[in-house]
Amino acid sequence: MTVFLLLYLLGAGNLYELTLEDAVNMALERNLQVLAAEESHNSAYGNLLQARSGFFPQVSLSSSYTYLSTIQKMETYHLVRLEPDPQNPGSFIPVFEKSEMPFGYKNNYSFGLTVQQVLFSWGRLINNYKLAKHNLRSTDYDIEAKKEMIKESVKEAYYNCLLVRRYLDVLNETRKDLEEHYNSVKKRYEEGLASDFELLRAEVQLRNVEPQIKAAETGLKTAYDALKLQLNLPLDVQIKLKDTLEYRSFNADLDSLISLALSERLDLKSTDEKLEVLKKTVAIARSGNKPSVFAQWAYQYQRPFGFEDKWKGMWTFTVGLQFPFFDGFKTYGQVKSMEAQLRQVRYMRELQGKAIALEIRSLYRDLEAKEEALKSQRDNVKLARRAFEMAEEQYRNGYVSSLDVIDAEVAYSQARLSYISALHDYNVALARLERALKAGSESPSGTSAGMEMKGAPASAQGGSAAGAAPSHGQHPGGAGF
Repeated sequence: MTVFLLLYLLGAGNLYELTLEDAVNMALERNLQVLAAEESHNSAYGNLLQARSGFFPQVSLSSSYTYLSTIQKMETYHLVRLEPDPQNPGSFIPVFEKSEMPFGYKNNYSFGLTVQQVLFSWGRLINNYKLAKHNLRSTDYDIEAKKEMIKESVKEAYYNCLLVRRYLDVLNETRKDLEEHYNSVKKRYEEGLASDFELLRAEVQLRNVEPQIKAAETGLKTAYDALKLQLNLPLDVQIKLKDTLEYRSFNADLDSLISLALSERLDLKSTDEKLEVLKKTVAIARSGNKPSVFAQWAYQYQRPFGFEDKWKGMWTFTVGLQFPFFDGFKTYGQVKSMEAQLRQVRYMRELQGKAIALEIRSLYRDLEAKEEALKSQRDNVKLARRAFEMAEEQYRNGYVSSLDVIDAEVAYSQARLSYISALHDYNVALARLERALKAGSESPSGTSAGMEMKGAPASAQGGSAAGAAPSHGQHPGGAGF
């Protein structure tokens, strides 16, 4: 889906119109941290293939050519015939002939095929394979946890863009209201109904809003760039956000959320897999001084063969036993070390569960506080708007000065900005709680339940959750502005 969206957007003049869901899906496919994390799956899968290779025969081919510059030879003499001795009739003289027997040939060729198979390893092979499987599962949980963290980061970046954009809208509306008020004061001044001070104050207030608008415009560009970084988009493309900052209800009790997190958090599942990895590591360490049996079949095809300069082959079959029954207590030390690491991770697993409960409790309370602040700011907007409308009406009737109108306008503008900020903070708090139901946080400033397991092959990070999903909707009695 996201691929087709990207193709469409790239053909639309580099204008990206994105909903929050589009942004999240795009980040899951393009974010560099996600892509880097997914490579860890390939690495763990490669380790699994290596572990599985031990169950199969190991087959190797070999060939060689050797040239001997000097050949050792043995000289021998053998009787050829007997000749009559002319000086001693009836006697014979033996006639010998010298011959040489070489111990080899100058050109030597050899081709070999070897097949070796482990028959018994005291559980080392099967435990190593199971270890690799658990490590792969742990890695996959860590990858999913990383994706949940990226989702939260994208949501916060998206909400920041909506926040600054709405800030800019309010400031532009405020400037428009101040311009109308300035023109009204100027008209009354020309009619002799307003003082120089009132006109000057109205102009100063109008000019004061301009730097705020410029700062908001700059902040919006920066917020867009931060979102592009999360989406791995070029900084020169244009982004248009289709969603708006709105209230999303969230109805769930604290106890059910804690239970959900403790049963579904990916970092807990990853840690459980790491515990299994350590258990298999202990089993492998215990087999270090146990016997193993292997079989080997080898075929050799060579020239020369023996003392003959011709091609000929032969094969051998071997069954071997290796039993390092004493290794200076090396295996004993390895087992003790791995058992200690296993106990260590078990303690950390227990602590991790408590930290998750604390994290959920803290984020839930923070969300409640943000919702109360949002309701309070909503009421403030209503009151400030009513006060501003009353000030304008009374100013037109001559009951209040322009300073009162300006004060009311400033208060109304500030109330709207505070409401937008409260709405943003609420949505960010909700996104963090949603993430905490599924994964730990890497943020050093927050309460993180994702912690590194010493002695485990990798750090435990992650989480998963189902249910308790927020629904989109308007805040009850939501204030418009």
